Amino acid sequence: MKYKFWVLLLIIGGILMTIGGAIGSEFYTKLLTYLINYGLIGPDFVALVSSIIYIIGFIASYGGVSVLVAVFLILIKWNRVGRIIISIATGFGLLGLLIYGVTWAVGAFNIDLSLTWQTILAEVHALFTYQPGLALTGTAVVIVGKFGLKRSERAYEGKAEEAIEEDEEEESSSKNPESKFCPECGAKLPAKANFCNKCGKNFD
Repeated sequence: MKYKFWVLLLIIGGILMTIGGAIGSEFYTKLLTYLINYGLIGPDFVALVSSIIYIIGFIASYGGVSVLVAVFLILIKWNRVGRIIISIATGFGLLGLLIYGVTWAVGAFNIDLSLTWQTILAEVHALFTYQPGLALTGTAVVIVGKFGLKRSERAYEGKAEEAIEEDEEEESSSKNPESKFCPECGAKLPAKANFCNKCGKNFD
């Protein structure tokens, strides 16, 4: 499908996420609290991790608006930055599905977790709502649009590389022609010819 189609899909998904109120800042705030309280990050890295999670949480807190900003960045050829923002903005929805799957697996297969991990899983699970709506639909549309856009860009890059290779081949063939012309009569001759077979001029 064409590049413009995937961009349009991203815009539609971003609008749906905005209307549905898809946000994820609370999750990232809780995540930072868990990392610190349970000693999962050392004291030397608290400031760095806090800054990273704050930036991620800020982008996630605007959900669909962040996606629309990312689309604008993609349109002005800041593709990598745009895709990163989209990944962060849709990350909350993906995390929700992941937490739901883990919680279901723990219950279905009677997986024995320590009390600490049971508490963490229960508290994180409570942060999400697992009801379909505009936010979830918009997130799914944006994710599909993102992957489609990436494939479209790769296809375009592949065609661009082929065009460059063809240009190089043409340039190479022009530098090393398979034929030449007699300076005396203008007859077309093989490149390795030592004399003109039309007028008899010797090239040695």
